[in-house]
Amino acid sequence: MYMNAKITQDILESYVFCKYKGYLQWTGEHGQLSNYAMFLTQSRDEVRHTAMAKMLAQHHQDRVVRGLLLTTAVLRQGPLFVLEARVEDGPFYLTLDGLKQVPGVSTLGAFHYIPMLFAEGRQIRGEQRFLLELYSLLLSRLQGRLPDSGIIWHGQACQATKVRLSSELRRAAQCLRDVQEMATATTPPPLILNTHCQVCEFRQRCHDQAMREDHLSLLRGMSEKEIKHYNKKGIFTITQLAHTFRPRRQGKRATSPTQRHNQALQALAIRDQRIYVHGTPQLPHGPVRIYLDIESNPEAGFVYLIGLITVAHGVETASSFWADHQDQELDIFEQFVSAVTRHANFVVFC
Repeated sequence: MYMNAKITQDILESYVFCKYKGYLQWTGEHGQLSNYAMFLTQSRDEVRHTAMAKMLAQHHQDRVVRGLLLTTAVLRQGPLFVLEARVEDGPFYLTLDGLKQVPGVSTLGAFHYIPMLFAEGRQIRGEQRFLLELYSLLLSRLQGRLPDSGIIWHGQACQATKVRLSSELRRAAQCLRDVQEMATATTPPPLILNTHCQVCEFRQRCHDQAMREDHLSLLRGMSEKEIKHYNKKGIFTITQLAHTFRPRRQGKRATSPTQRHNQALQALAIRDQRIYVHGTPQLPHGPVRIYLDIESNPEAGFVYLIGLITVAHGVETASSFWADHQDQELDIFEQFVSAVTRHANFVVFC
């Protein structure tokens, strides 16, 4: 089995989002990138190029350096920005997106550096904040001071957001140790499907393995903590969990039915390949039924489609309202309200 000689930026970032993915990349495996994953990579590259152009345009060229191997001596020279900064620390061989000089005493002098990260999304994710903490910990070994903040350039507008970092980096230090242990382990970390699967190159591979193992993480929405909880009870598969389902009658004194999600019932439905309805759902009635669907672009941050199917007196009518740009979003909501309020008595199902 091939192993990477160094823990690279891609391996570390993958490990933060999914430990199993980090291990697969460490062993040299390659998957098939989806069109969506390639789109996200392209979007991040666009943010990178735009951010770098802004920094170069606002400052003298000699104050912005690129591609340097970071050492204490290099940082003491005091460049304002260090882009594509290379870090070698034990088994880690990383290329950080960038560093920015800020005031504050360190072993470098009256200044120190904070890490920067380029991200494609409009919203900043917890994993991206954690990556900044990892970079801060590595950076502190060169400048004798932990940065208290970092910068994330993100979204189509290439907005620079300052992110406060935790002063307690035990979790970051533990993660770096875990990655090093992964690099020497003879067995992979446990496979757990998660939200990152939708953009992962190993999506089909891991899903097929989870199907063979009848793995609990096929129950989307079940956290790693819940899986470990079931494992302690001796439940490792969907089939085992399905056998634990016991339907219960609603108590006479109950004022409202419980809305708690039943993992065992979902496991039973997956095992039997059937749809189960627990209890008797009470659906509202009306002479006009409207079925609503709203689709949005989370990266751009606006709703681009409102779709309706209206059933009135046995006649079904479909409507759709489109927004090509964010400034048209209000217009399609006004069209939606106008279409719905034409009816005096209606029920909306979403």
